[in-house]
Amino acid sequence: MAGIVTISCGQLWRNANPSSNIICFVTMPSSLERIPTTVSAQQAKDLNNPAVYVEALVRAAMEPDLEKLAAWLAGDQPLADHPFAMWYRHFAEKLRDMAPRIENGFQSKPPRSIPAPQIGRNDLCPCGSGKKFKQCHIDQAEQVAWKLGPPTPAIRASAVATLIHNMPPQELEKVPLNKASELALTEMAAVWHQHERLDNALVALKTALDGPRDDPHLLFDYWIARYAEWLVEADRAKEAEEFLLDEYDDRHAIEPWQAAQKLAAFYIDQGDPDNGETWVDTAIEGAPDNPFNHYLKGLLHHTLDQYEQATASYEKAQSLSHHFREQEQQYMEQLLADALDRARNQRSLDDDEEEPAAEADETAPPVSN
Repeated sequence: MAGIVTISCGQLWRNANPSSNIICFVTMPSSLERIPTTVSAQQAKDLNNPAVYVEALVRAAMEPDLEKLAAWLAGDQPLADHPFAMWYRHFAEKLRDMAPRIENGFQSKPPRSIPAPQIGRNDLCPCGSGKKFKQCHIDQAEQVAWKLGPPTPAIRASAVATLIHNMPPQELEKVPLNKASELALTEMAAVWHQHERLDNALVALKTALDGPRDDPHLLFDYWIARYAEWLVEADRAKEAEEFLLDEYDDRHAIEPWQAAQKLAAFYIDQGDPDNGETWVDTAIEGAPDNPFNHYLKGLLHHTLDQYEQATASYEKAQSLSHHFREQEQQYMEQLLADALDRARNQRSLDDDEEEPAAEADETAPPVSN
């Protein structure tokens, strides 16, 4: 589908959707907007619909039986007597070529030319009625996408992500990392982490971050945060610190304030308020309108029991959160609601104790039922 460190300050680098790249509130916003893949059965599949195309590619990658794939395209109808069976078989064959291949790092096969079936208006209809095509099923032919072009980058990316998240971890072990795209590597890393395979997750994500970082569907600052988080989770905090400092010194696909923001979160998490203050101020200087920077400033004050300053920073973050998209804004407001309540009531961030219930007044009259 997550976050750097669970600390007394809360979940600083938590991702709102741990399944993948969807929303991160250290890095904002989505790195991949998934295309819905719910496709109804019992009707011919319209491959001009992006959601249908995504599911078709995923099925083509997972279904070894070409005839079953063609039948699904035809609306789960038997192909034996279908007037356009040849076309659905043609589409199935083309989809198999374009589908992400596990053995190829989720890259597709090299393109090849597959001649399309031809039915002339005056040819006999393929349904076997003996009528000319123009007098029989030509109207239904308009419902079939006669040309199947290559998937757009967004459709291909969504298909790869969907396929990876539908695979068991043991199947992912067969994927050659040196052939996988940055998108595939990050999705694999998310799945590994979800299955508590931390070493595999770190290897896959490091491979992605060592690449050119040129995939337009990825927010690399999000994955930088995840990598540092997982290093801390693996008891490799020093390595995480060095990694983040290197990212600040040699920024690649991120802004300076984004690297500073992650360093601030890291040091606050590690109980180092001096370095935390240095980097959160650097982040605010670079992006003064980013509410999460002010939220981090509030956390810093909060950890030092500076409740008035913490409240002021949280309120500043709250006033800026309207810049976010609706889902991100809702999550930010949830974070701030709890933090503000604690700061205003001078409660520490690790104080999870509920207020004790008031003792019953023994002199009060009994309540009648």
